[in-house]
Amino acid sequence: MKLYGKDELKSRLDDIAAKGRLPHAMLFSGQSGSGRKTLAKYASELILCQSGACGECADCRNIENDTHPDVIFVKKACGGTYLMDPFREVLRDTVVRPNDGEFKVYVFEDCDTMRPEHYQMLLKLIEEPDEYLRFIFTCENTGLIPETIMSRVTEFEVPNTPIKDCEQALLDGGVDKKQARELSELFAGNIGDCRAALDGGSEAELIETARKAAAALCKRDKFGLAAALLEKTSRAELSRVFEHLTRILRDALALKLGGEAEFFAKSEAKKIAEAFSEEEILHALDVRVELAKNEVYNLNLQLTVAYFVSRVLRG
Repeated sequence: MKLYGKDELKSRLDDIAAKGRLPHAMLFSGQSGSGRKTLAKYASELILCQSGACGECADCRNIENDTHPDVIFVKKACGGTYLMDPFREVLRDTVVRPNDGEFKVYVFEDCDTMRPEHYQMLLKLIEEPDEYLRFIFTCENTGLIPETIMSRVTEFEVPNTPIKDCEQALLDGGVDKKQARELSELFAGNIGDCRAALDGGSEAELIETARKAAAALCKRDKFGLAAALLEKTSRAELSRVFEHLTRILRDALALKLGGEAEFFAKSEAKKIAEAFSEEEILHALDVRVELAKNEVYNLNLQLTVAYFVSRVLRG
């Protein structure tokens, strides 16, 4: 399995596995699209492959194709969100021993979107697991995960992918060189975002919405900001727009502190940095984190946007 731009982390995982010291519960934290799921698959191969993630045996091939019976991606099994009844069903399944080998691996994607009751149900399971159980978690924001869970997992930070490695990943996937270069630069090496943009262009529309929101924010235009955010009518789309807007705000903060903007919408980030103080930008990011904690509770979209606008553009 090719891990673009992750050589150092791969070597670390290989070394731990070779010594027989892979933790029973691992957490891969990093930006959405940075390769967390790919690393979860690679770690699963290290756990199940007899030759240390050889990439050629039946176990490795099945893991890469999402068909291994003993590697369960829980969020996918729950229909894309952590609903309580499917979640309980998955946890009940942990009493069933592996189908083919020594271990059974459960991968909890985006675990920072879980509700408190999900964490409570997981706590005892990962604290005192049966010998055949292994757990892998992925997340973007570890600050949203209770300390009781964090203290029971071993965290591996997933670095952002360098632009040149992202470009190579796209080339290997059949994208022509010009488009691969443009996408890699646009998304600052985020392979996941590049691939999402290639899949029908919907991601590009969400980015454009985020840029409109950022432009309105530059002008402190409450109505324009709300109108831009409400262009998208689904909760999933709004969440992605907020993610892109967060990146723009982070770039603005970096510029404010003397650094450089890394992602798309660099001009909007520069204007926000000029129009807002460091404290105001930090406040906007804090409001976004607060909203992220509550997204799982299916809040009304209009109320969510109104709350964000009123908090960010106070007075």
